[in-house]
Amino acid sequence: MIRALAKRLPHPLLMRLHRREQLARQSALAREISGRTGLPLLGTLDLTPLKRSDTVFILGSGWSINEIRDERWKVIGRHDSIAMNFWPAHPFVPRIYLFENVPRIPGCEVVFDALQGLLQRRCEDYRNTVKIVSELLPLDSRQLILEIPHTFRCNLYVGYSAGIVARTAHELVAGLRYLSQKKAFSPSDRIPCHFRYQSSVTSAISLAVRMNYRRIVLCGIDLGKARYFYHDPERYPLACNWEFMPRDQPHLMARRYEWGLPTQEAIYLFKQEVLDPAGIELVVENSSSTLFPRIPQAPPSLFEDLLFEHAT
Repeated sequence: MIRALAKRLPHPLLMRLHRREQLARQSALAREISGRTGLPLLGTLDLTPLKRSDTVFILGSGWSINEIRDERWKVIGRHDSIAMNFWPAHPFVPRIYLFENVPRIPGCEVVFDALQGLLQRRCEDYRNTVKIVSELLPLDSRQLILEIPHTFRCNLYVGYSAGIVARTAHELVAGLRYLSQKKAFSPSDRIPCHFRYQSSVTSAISLAVRMNYRRIVLCGIDLGKARYFYHDPERYPLACNWEFMPRDQPHLMARRYEWGLPTQEAIYLFKQEVLDPAGIELVVENSSSTLFPRIPQAPPSLFEDLLFEHAT
């Protein structure tokens, strides 16, 4: 009934009401969860000292991660990186780790158990990594943030996200312009809340924008079939059998829903409305990404320049 009524509202009003309600609910949950767990709020962290360069690598879980050569990993390791969700299955330790607060509900048990076990195994490796958990749920529900291994809590912060309701490209553009006017993408050293639309990659890109990076390189953001880097049995024998959805089907976030555009379309529009006006460069590491060619591929010279930049 609520959705039926919402559909009748003019989009500008619906968007504003939805965002106001979402911000109020998520900020209240963040405070409650912080109080119960003793974990600090993300807004208390000064992110400025984390930046070592103007380039950040966003690390997703697509199969193309396995195609990154050792020379490029050296460059990535010398610059900043934001990794997401099941990234700890990979040996590379990022500068920032952003992950969703998975609920343990029917249908999500396998995802919950796999992620919880992964955090347990990598807790020592991630001790110095800034970790951000978001997508908060009411305290009476079973959720990952309440059962995170104690040894993984070092440098772990409670954040939250808020997006905009948009069913068409026109509505998403209108929402992004509204948020831009509200300075929702302006650089800041303290970021209690980040923008999210449909997927974690939009959260990571939004975080990078607010941290004032001037170049964003997307690695492993394939958005094709649900085939991930950890499905390689030789490299990841402990994770290769994880199958949260059939591998030959399109990625969940690459599909169109009644209340959401495919992630590719959201990224194109975010680039058009937020990144381009701010002069922020966005590229993909591998042309196998479905974002290519609308999002250009990073030329080999970029990695050479970044290596030289670090050396000097």
